[in-house]
Amino acid sequence: MKGTPDGFWGKLECDDRGQVVAWHPLAAHCADVGACAEALLQHTLLGKRLATLAGKRELSPSDVARLAFLATLHDIGKFNLGFQRKADPSGRETAGHVGEVLALFTHENAAGRALADVLPMSQLHAWTPDEGSVQLLVASIGHHGKPTSCHGRGVRPELWRRDSDLDPFAGMAELVALGTRWFPEAFDDGAGHLPSSSEFQHAFAGLVMLADWLGSDRHDSFFPFATTNADRMAFARGRARDALRHVGLDVGVPRRSLGSSPPSFSSVSTFDARDAQRKTLELSAGDAGSLAVLESETGSGKTEAALARFVRLLQAGLVDGLTFALPTRSAATQLHERVVAALQRAFPEAHTRPPVVLAVPGYLQVDDTKGRRLPGFEVLWNDDATHRLRYRGWAAEHPKRFLAGSTVVGTIDQVLLSSLRVGHAHLRATALLRHLLVVDEVHASDAYMNRILEEVLRFHLAAGGHALLMSATLGGAARERLEQAAMGERSRAAADSLSYFEACHVPYPAVHLATPGGGSSTVAVEAPGLPKDIAVTVEPLAARPTETAARALAAARLGARVLVVRNTVTDAIATQLALEQLATAQDEPLLFRLGQHAALHHARFARPDRTALDHEIEVRFGKKASASGGAVAVATQTVQQSLDLDADLLLTDLAPMDVLLQRLGRVHRHRARDPHRPHTLRQAQASVLVDGEPLASHIGPTGEARGPHGIGTVYEDVLVLEATRRRLLRDGMLHVPAQNRELVETATHPGALQELAETLGEPWLRHRQAIGGLRFAHLGLATLNLVDRKRVFGDYSFHTTELEERVASRLGESDRQVVFEQPLAGPFGSRVTQVNIPGWLIRGIELDPLLAPTDVTEGVGDHDGPSIRFVFGGLAFVYDRLGLRRRDDANSAQQTDNSEVSP
Repeated sequence: MKGTPDGFWGKLECDDRGQVVAWHPLAAHCADVGACAEALLQHTLLGKRLATLAGKRELSPSDVARLAFLATLHDIGKFNLGFQRKADPSGRETAGHVGEVLALFTHENAAGRALADVLPMSQLHAWTPDEGSVQLLVASIGHHGKPTSCHGRGVRPELWRRDSDLDPFAGMAELVALGTRWFPEAFDDGAGHLPSSSEFQHAFAGLVMLADWLGSDRHDSFFPFATTNADRMAFARGRARDALRHVGLDVGVPRRSLGSSPPSFSSVSTFDARDAQRKTLELSAGDAGSLAVLESETGSGKTEAALARFVRLLQAGLVDGLTFALPTRSAATQLHERVVAALQRAFPEAHTRPPVVLAVPGYLQVDDTKGRRLPGFEVLWNDDATHRLRYRGWAAEHPKRFLAGSTVVGTIDQVLLSSLRVGHAHLRATALLRHLLVVDEVHASDAYMNRILEEVLRFHLAAGGHALLMSATLGGAARERLEQAAMGERSRAAADSLSYFEACHVPYPAVHLATPGGGSSTVAVEAPGLPKDIAVTVEPLAARPTETAARALAAARLGARVLVVRNTVTDAIATQLALEQLATAQDEPLLFRLGQHAALHHARFARPDRTALDHEIEVRFGKKASASGGAVAVATQTVQQSLDLDADLLLTDLAPMDVLLQRLGRVHRHRARDPHRPHTLRQAQASVLVDGEPLASHIGPTGEARGPHGIGTVYEDVLVLEATRRRLLRDGMLHVPAQNRELVETATHPGALQELAETLGEPWLRHRQAIGGLRFAHLGLATLNLVDRKRVFGDYSFHTTELEERVASRLGESDRQVVFEQPLAGPFGSRVTQVNIPGWLIRGIELDPLLAPTDVTEGVGDHDGPSIRFVFGGLAFVYDRLGLRRRDDANSAQQTDNSEVSP
């Protein structure tokens, strides 16, 4: 409606001066959200998932009507006069609309009694045998991203007193009357009880948040402002159905396009299915939910196995979508292209194809189309006249609603945030319930993140959801903990019951299946391709970048592809510079380059440069690389996942065995290259670089370890490194994948590590105790930070400011995007508009969203080529062909790159 409000408003449109030019009646907005909640329950799997949480097969029509009615009341707090005064730019004594109304629920005063009079309290109490329906209403009201406690809040009576124009409780009464008319089945006296358990309340809170996001979208084809005060519900219901179809929440069209028969593996791939892919596709699934774990070596086709299972579950009506969670942003951007291509094959007709969202903060991409952020939170898509991509990109436009997409490819942090006490955790968790959750590269080494993942899986499968975990190197104890969490078992101690001997005899490769309330099973699968023997030496070269570079260059001169993987950016840069100093003019073609300049590969490059580096390293080391000619590239952990690389020789820093096996997966990866390998490297070879000092020398008096080359920083548990080193020295030859299970368990199983510490004595026992304490602290912190779904809504609040900063830092969300006013000349010819600074590199800097770079200059770098220098938060940085780093060389020498170890 045009002009300033003449009644209760729910949404406003203001001009540049802050003057209201249009408004949306509050009752109309509530109708929009109620209709969206109803449509989500009726036309997506969310209705079924909520029913499963309540122990029911499905929600009854009266259940749906009651929940939609409660969603309609989500904004009753906006009837207070303080909120309504926000329409006046000069208005004073304004107020919010959540805590203000929740305070009325626990106070015996005139305003509280008036609220009880206008709400249908007798009917609400009759809907459940306890206070559950009121708590569901509280969950609906707390839709702004986090639970809000009803307790300890003071009532502001002046907000609720009638003035000359508006009567808050009369407005509420009118909305209640409309809701009663819109959802008559909610008030059917013969209906059974409405589910109201605490977990059901948490899931419903997320549903209302999602409904509010949809119902607040003003796009012309969604919910434009009302032009009259006419009853909105018929219009809102039609638009809600359209909105669900447009954004991909309603997958009826894609599901029907898959036909009546279960899709085969060929629906997502042009290759014949391998044994692991076939057995993953054949796994049983049902309404009770399932957790599958696929363990197979790097490059064995786990991604296609997951995509094939997704398409089959989608066709069977068991999932509405897919979330593919990866450990790093670079891995997510790489995989996104593959998922887009696979779905183009599975859904040849574009109008039936689910949108594929790239769920990485800072990116705006759906399918192969990129968006551009505009002022006012709008997004411009490279769109056609039908605005089709505006719909398809809806979930990509805000990180909080990434998981509301149909097919989502992103980082694991977006999934973990669904179970942490941070804003919009409930939106993420409920949206995720519809999906097959696929988590790639699951490891045993991060206790904090695995504890959160356990809770994600527990809630996901408790609602009947489906999940698939994939790993080349998952330890047995970690797998048991994840399976038991998914099956609903609570004991943490029982998860370590698998002995070292038993763990070593679990088949590998294998597919495991666990179901809630049921058991677990393991099926052995055939290893793809031929077994691989890798000759491994352990050499004290970690602190000798020149000798390391000389080894790599000598092999490249003989025609070898050589990959040098360092644990830290500092060591990678030192090795790269040493390599360049040793190289003659004739050697220059051997060095990995991008454009005119020699380069290395790590995480701290601007997005266009990182994309170009990913592409170029696959050109030089990938399946389609030239068969002849040597090459050498220096990198960090960025090359051990997602990139399809094939090296003849690997030089790598010491890392935990599970990580090391990932790196070794890049050696002799493609058998088609075997005839072209140098004669001396027809046998796969790897040199593991260690420090000249014993690892024990880096253990301090308290048991914590700190040393160079990522010792104690990138990899905290030095006992795992020592176990890995000793196992590598045992016979000098690794047989992959035949030994994978034993290799991983030897270096990661708790029993094996304890026995090793006892054998070695002090200081290893001290370190083992310190790591145990650290792991216990991580588990405790993770548990403390988890959403407590056993507590009812209204019982507690998320006090999230400090926690969100801590969690954001732990999950990599505290990275800062530094945006330059004008595009600058990057080191490789691209125009750089922004760079990403890892959160740990700017720890202690005030996270002011308006913080901008200063003293920005362009010039020639210290190491040739263009450079960008700038100051951010008082710290000086340089960005050139060696990547982003601090200009304080004394400090930068101590910096380690954790960005690729945890998301």
